[in-house]
Amino acid sequence: MKKRNIMTSLSVAALSLSLLSGVAVSADSMSNMHDMSSMKMEKKTTAKKSTMKMTKKSSKKMNMKHSMMSGMMMDGLEMNMNSKLPKGLKKATHAKFHVGQKVTLKAKHMEGMYNAKATVAGVYKTDLYEIDFMPTNGGKMVKNHKWVVASELKAKGALKAGKKVTVLADHMYDMKGAKGKIVKVHKGPAYVVTFKDTKTKMVMKNHKWLTQQELKAIK
Repeated sequence: MKKRNIMTSLSVAALSLSLLSGVAVSADSMSNMHDMSSMKMEKKTTAKKSTMKMTKKSSKKMNMKHSMMSGMMMDGLEMNMNSKLPKGLKKATHAKFHVGQKVTLKAKHMEGMYNAKATVAGVYKTDLYEIDFMPTNGGKMVKNHKWVVASELKAKGALKAGKKVTVLADHMYDMKGAKGKIVKVHKGPAYVVTFKDTKTKMVMKNHKWLTQQELKAIK
């Protein structure tokens, strides 16, 4: 009897150890599964963040590419490629260059302008104004923009250096309606030209404005 009891006790003990071992193994398995799940979640989160960063970078590149393809840039703003000749301005009759004349541009208002070949599209009897203005898109202030003419500015009193103005010109997008001030006044005449950008090879039709000193005759 004693021997049988001892055997029974040993069997019960062995069964208990087996069960405990199984529980331990299950616990370890659960722990491993939890760790693996956490690693997968971390990888997914990292991959998601990486994808978001790539998407933002790609979007920024796409926007820049679109701006370059859709038009030319000046002072950080996209030029209006559908500019028309001004109406209501008095034409200059004694200017150095005449409408239709071929000239070389000596201005550096934007990339691709200096030394570009151009055709005079219009000559007007009006002074030109260099201005600072805040774009309507909330971007950085444009400093020393060349040029606008009197009919493109709204202000109280005489137009002179330091005068606060509202810009009525639409040479560039986000320019019309902008608040700014006159930096410099330059005596006319004021020229409108059509030219081919030396960098992009794009044609800028009826570009406003250039001074007489910024044009050179082609001999």
